[in-house]
Amino acid sequence: MNIAKKRILIIEDHESIRLLLGTMLSKTYEVVTKKDGFEGMAWLVKGNLPDLILLDMSMPRLSGNDFLRNIRQSGFYRDIPVIVVSGNDGEEDMRNCLMWGVDDYLTKPFNPISLKQKIQLVLENTENYALS
Repeated sequence: MNIAKKRILIIEDHESIRLLLGTMLSKTYEVVTKKDGFEGMAWLVKGNLPDLILLDMSMPRLSGNDFLRNIRQSGFYRDIPVIVVSGNDGEEDMRNCLMWGVDDYLTKPFNPISLKQKIQLVLENTENYALS
């Protein structure tokens, strides 16, 4: 039985981190990377739906905050789980993200094992919620 891999959308403006995340996660998941929130929104609008989004907050063109606000206000995208991976460890940023319904918040530099565990947990919780 061939079970489709879960799809993760990575939105990160630093190429090295995009490559690191993509390489690290592509063994387990189908990975799509975009360099800013604008590219991420354009990809979603084309009818693509990820199972989870890894989102940086500080990006050009469309910031993580604006991207998050857009998807959470959309009836179509609002339930996509989001894990923020940010260089900013400020309390206010974390509170804002939680207010917009992010599923988890990690600061850079992040522990790869911890990130993988958080992704797995969020995806499992989403599956369990969908089944209930």
